[in-house]
Amino acid sequence: MEGKHSSWQQVLSGVPQGSVLGPILFLIFINDLEQRLYSDVLKFADDTKLYRTVCSQDDRVKLQSDLDNICKWADRRQMSFNVSKCKVLRYGRMNTGIDPLYCMYGEPTEIVNSEKDLGVVFLKDLKVANHCGQCYSKANRMLGLISRTIRHKDRSILLSLYKSLVRPHLDYCSSVWNPHYCKDKALLERVQHRFTRLFSDLNDLPYEDRLQRLGSWTLEERRNRLKYSS
Repeated sequence: MEGKHSSWQQVLSGVPQGSVLGPILFLIFINDLEQRLYSDVLKFADDTKLYRTVCSQDDRVKLQSDLDNICKWADRRQMSFNVSKCKVLRYGRMNTGIDPLYCMYGEPTEIVNSEKDLGVVFLKDLKVANHCGQCYSKANRMLGLISRTIRHKDRSILLSLYKSLVRPHLDYCSSVWNPHYCKDKALLERVQHRFTRLFSDLNDLPYEDRLQRLGSWTLEERRNRLKYSS
């Protein structure tokens, strides 16, 4: 940069970025993270989740002990967890009273009521209204962009744009968050209802007939077919 270069240094830890072997080396590097832990561990790329059932003070102590152990594990490998990105989320109907405080490196972790994990919003009561609202907003904005910018309302073009840019927001990981409340189902369906209104020759038809003319299913039917086929 600006005619200067850094000097050579010996690399003591880490994984080379942008290489073919990088992901494999990283998996080998973190393979023993869950050893000697009381709790279960879920890992995906560089994202780690530690979880267990907490019914007593002894369970809380074991969970804190596991947090301390994975911090020591990271220190031995000359790296550290970002405590500001570590959250505590409790599930269950009996979670009343004051939430127990858990720490990493002596710093308290944030207690939250919801968290986005791999693109899906999870609430402590496992309801999906928040996630459905976000899916609706993203899909509706994209549909508005298509409606404003595409002047030639050719059926094949609009269908291709809808299937590639709008519907993925409504389908992504739906087997996990498939809603069961009518209000959530109706909210999602409003996006596709609006899309079918883009075709002037179909405006006089009921929603189900418009879908049939376009060769599509309702979003609820798509989710149910995916659920039963998986």
